[in-house]
Amino acid sequence: IETQEKHQVTSRQLANVRAQINSKDRDRKIGNLAAKELASFPPSTVAYKSVGKMFLQQDLSEMIAGINKRSEDAASEIKALARANEKLERDIKDLERGLTELLQRRMM
Repeated sequence: IETQEKHQVTSRQLANVRAQINSKDRDRKIGNLAAKELASFPPSTVAYKSVGKMFLQQDLSEMIAGINKRSEDAASEIKALARANEKLERDIKDLERGLTELLQRRMM
């Protein structure tokens, strides 16, 4: 029974990690597209950044740098989450193997 509970908990954690990976990957892709689009404008273009309910004027190069930084952060978080994903998948396989062995021992 403990093994089944561990399997369920690990499966939930794996689903959460996969959802986080998808979310971070989406953020990274959107950031890359936004930076690419902003880079096509001339440097003298007036740009505004949304801060809560107001907009602040910001230098276009600073805005692109900020977006690139967030994209890079998301990419590094994706790598960390991928490692966690692999560990959880190994844990699930080990738990399933343990359950299989337990059932085979009881059948004999």
